[in-house]
Amino acid sequence: MRDNAKSRKFMYWKRPWHKWVILAAAVLQLICLWLNFREYKNISASEIYSVSEWADYAVRKNLQCALNGLVAACFLGIFIIGDLAMSKGAARLAECGLLSVLAFAWGAAGLALNLFSMQGTRIYWGIILILIICGAVYSFLEYRKNRHF
Repeated sequence: MRDNAKSRKFMYWKRPWHKWVILAAAVLQLICLWLNFREYKNISASEIYSVSEWADYAVRKNLQCALNGLVAACFLGIFIIGDLAMSKGAARLAECGLLSVLAFAWGAAGLALNLFSMQGTRIYWGIILILIICGAVYSFLEYRKNRHF
């Protein structure tokens, strides 16, 4: 594996340890997601909130869980792309694909979890969706710029 990495001309990571930091960040996000699920389960079992308070809590917790999942998927995708990319163009195209899939998933999660029902979560949901789409467009433009005809 090391000989293959040395023989490649393109390296995604500036330092060899960067990919392990990205993988650790993904694992930490998955741990946070699991802890959020546990908290949600414990609070729902205790029934300490009124109906309106529970609705607000559920929407905020759904946003938090969706965000943890999005960030974990992003870090895992970056780790996989960085490990498998053989050229800068392939890496940029894969990043564009990853961000496009994440934008679709974020939009679907927003609809399924009703994340835009509250004013505060609507703003966060929309800003994050716009940022993901802009990242996908930027990656595609970088791919087109560096592609040789």
